[in-house]
Amino acid sequence: MGRGSEANDALTFKVARPHHLWLHARGQPGSHVVVPLEKGMEVPQEVLLDAAHLALHHSGAKGEPRGEVSYVPVKFVRKVKGGAPGQVIYTREKTFQVRIGPGQVGRLLERC
Repeated sequence: MGRGSEANDALTFKVARPHHLWLHARGQPGSHVVVPLEKGMEVPQEVLLDAAHLALHHSGAKGEPRGEVSYVPVKFVRKVKGGAPGQVIYTREKTFQVRIGPGQVGRLLERC
């Protein structure tokens, strides 16, 4: 998870591999979250939900009871030409609504 615009860039474009999964709170400034996956591997539902909770918690939607999260393989994320660090565009995303579970974020933050 990137914590700041430069860290988001480093995570997304230097650490992550094209087949890893990238998540972000839709329509909000915030952290990029990357789930490392083996090529051809599907993300387990629990891992996807955990990563979505982290993306929402570390975004402008922090504190909201629910939010929308987009996810896409890293190979479909591109830097905005001439844009600020951390500013990206992405295609082929899937989006879903996440209802923040009580205690879910706290449990995840303890592990980070």
